[in-house]
Amino acid sequence: MNKVPQWSLIISVLLASLLLGCGSSSGGGNESDEIVIQAPAEQSPTHFAPAGYQLAWQDEFDNFNVDNWSKGLTYDQDPSIAMIWNQQNGGLHLLNDKYAGYILDENAYTQQGQLFLANKKEPIVGSDPKRNFDYSTGWINSLRKKYFNGTNKNIYLEIKAKFPTGPKVWPAIWLIAERRAWPPEIDVWEYFGTFFNANWGTDQMYMRYIYGHWSDTQDHSVALENFQNNYDADNSWHIYGFQWTALTMTWSIDGIEVHKKTKGVDIANEDWPDEDMALVINNGLMSAVEEGYTAFPNYLVLDYISLYEQ
Repeated sequence: MNKVPQWSLIISVLLASLLLGCGSSSGGGNESDEIVIQAPAEQSPTHFAPAGYQLAWQDEFDNFNVDNWSKGLTYDQDPSIAMIWNQQNGGLHLLNDKYAGYILDENAYTQQGQLFLANKKEPIVGSDPKRNFDYSTGWINSLRKKYFNGTNKNIYLEIKAKFPTGPKVWPAIWLIAERRAWPPEIDVWEYFGTFFNANWGTDQMYMRYIYGHWSDTQDHSVALENFQNNYDADNSWHIYGFQWTALTMTWSIDGIEVHKKTKGVDIANEDWPDEDMALVINNGLMSAVEEGYTAFPNYLVLDYISLYEQ
């Protein structure tokens, strides 16, 4: 049998005496005092991946990683692979005329470990489409680089971000089909300073799924109203989560569920998304809405983006 060394016993006795001494009052007459040892304060979690999910990839934006992203609407290795812009009023630098900002590469950049997508007020002589613009904006996409199918393999997407404020802003984090057909479209987080109509009333954060055929689209949308007032999303970092599985799509903010769509309940079984989808992240400005108090420049800022798989 191993024996406890005598010096260990002596130290134990001394420590016990010291703790008891700390617990008695300086007056020496209060035997009811107790020693209370407080556990360290619990740290707020910085990631909210569901149990059983493993990190597949992450971008902390220490630099602009061209293995993950292309700028603008095209795949940078082959510009013929691009988002589908409106042939009548869009072009290489504009998705459609609902947007007021001309897309410029320099408006998407990293700085001090963060991604900035800027809206700027400046005169632009556009080349594609060929017309004049009053604003510029920043977009990135992950076509042919990062894409996933949550129905095939459960995923959880997490973004730490700040969203700009002002009636004209229209930033979004969304998913498009890797095969570049539209629809489907999953608007993971789509913020409207004003939702198309200046009389709408409040700002809104949309969580929606657009499906069907381009000539007959279906739209299942839910919005969080008064978003800046409730979340201070321009000044405060929040962690925006999106889980996509074979049966559900679930949205959360700082680990708290804010919306869920269920296959066969909210969306018909045959319309549930089941294909590879790539990311689009953009700041934006609505052409139908006046500037009002919108400040320029303004930014959609990401601290990190992470993809987890089950």
